Amino acid sequence: MLLVITPNPSLDRTMVFHNLRLGGVYRTNEVLVTAGGKGLNVARAARTLGQAALVCGPLSGHTGEHVAHLAAEEGLLCRWTSHGAGETRTCILVVNPAGGDATVLNEAGPTLGPRPWAAFTNDVLEASASADLCLLSGSVPPGVPAAALGDLAVALQALGRRVLVDTSGPALAAVVAARVWGVKVNATEAGALLGRPITDVRAAQVAVNELRAQGVELALVSLGALGCVAASAAGCWWARPPLVPVVSSVGSGDTLLAGLATGLLRGMPLPEALRLGVACGTADVLTAEPGRIALAEVERLAADVVVEAL
Repeated sequence: MLLVITPNPSLDRTMVFHNLRLGGVYRTNEVLVTAGGKGLNVARAARTLGQAALVCGPLSGHTGEHVAHLAAEEGLLCRWTSHGAGETRTCILVVNPAGGDATVLNEAGPTLGPRPWAAFTNDVLEASASADLCLLSGSVPPGVPAAALGDLAVALQALGRRVLVDTSGPALAAVVAARVWGVKVNATEAGALLGRPITDVRAAQVAVNELRAQGVELALVSLGALGCVAASAAGCWWARPPLVPVVSSVGSGDTLLAGLATGLLRGMPLPEALRLGVACGTADVLTAEPGRIALAEVERLAADVVVEAL
């Protein structure tokens, strides 16, 4: 089973506007309301691939109840930790199909104190008993120190779990310092961590090797339209996707992670798991809703993903 840990879930409202220009008054052409946050996007895509996944996250307030309801309606298996620290956040995604990509307006989320965070981490550790791979996906809520994500990864690995993390900023630095099993980041996040811009495949190759030198066994840097570079003890590879029209890139990194994790759990060697992940991430940019991919589209795109040893 795949355990997906999302410390800061949200209610996502995706609003589609055709020919949107700032400064005007518009009526939306379409509104999609979903259980959101990076971990929910991962679980949504994993479910499409047929991979069993359990989501753990903290929720509160009427918004939290709505998130739990939407996730259940969608068929996502979740274990929520209820707390009273305020309303679960709402995030707005504005999509203009003619504009090339989405605009994202994220709330920070409720401030969690030590007790709610401890209750959440206890639930995660219990839920991990049946997990073959744990994904820590997303930001820590306000009030939670960045080091707490590293502590959670250490606790999971002490139980014998493999932990693959997708986060950013100080929380990313914390999990790398904790020598987490795997790290998946985009070029901007990797650049902020390593103190230099990551703008091409060569720079990404150097970055993943540097992360491995710091104790990370599996390191990935995604590069948007250039694909993704991954390294493990078995070698280093670059997976390059076909060019596709972009509706929204929001969630494509989460969907890439879902495909990669699914491939690893199915026993695929890293190059083929990476191919599946990049195909999933590419399928995601064709839609307005994060994590919402079509299996037939993934299979079609996977045939066109070029995987090259570096």
